[in-house]
Amino acid sequence: MLYESKSDLESASNPSSSSAPGRPRRIMVVDDEPAARILAQRLFSEAGFEVVTASSGFDCLTEFRKRPHWFDLILLDLSMPFMDGEETFRRLRVMNPAVVVLLSSGFLGQAENRIERMLAGGLAGAIRKPHRPDELLHQVQAILERVKISHVGCDVARMTV
Repeated sequence: MLYESKSDLESASNPSSSSAPGRPRRIMVVDDEPAARILAQRLFSEAGFEVVTASSGFDCLTEFRKRPHWFDLILLDLSMPFMDGEETFRRLRVMNPAVVVLLSSGFLGQAENRIERMLAGGLAGAIRKPHRPDELLHQVQAILERVKISHVGCDVARMTV
């Protein structure tokens, strides 16, 4: 099961993003499972991303607080001890309402109401674990492309007003 935000995602076969030209895209991977962090770090590093990892919601918030506008996307696990992905997402949005977050979980079916709340609160999408590396990379690239297009649309709208 793959959740997407309300707007449809376009194909993202090319690795463009919301980042400034010439700089790598930046992602934070937040997961309490070491293997998931290692695999995601390898996948995104090989795809040209700068990758920061965090093992908990608390670590995520600590890293994010240092640079709340630095990350192009945060890949956030839903089920973590002490502070789950929903609470982490809520706190991230308080620090930066424009933060782009993709939720990753093996429990999407059981968490449907929570995910719907998060989507209504600005979540970019959700992807079911385990995911294939190509599927995860495609989803991240599609979200970054959509964000880039929406920012360009905002700039064009400002210029024509």
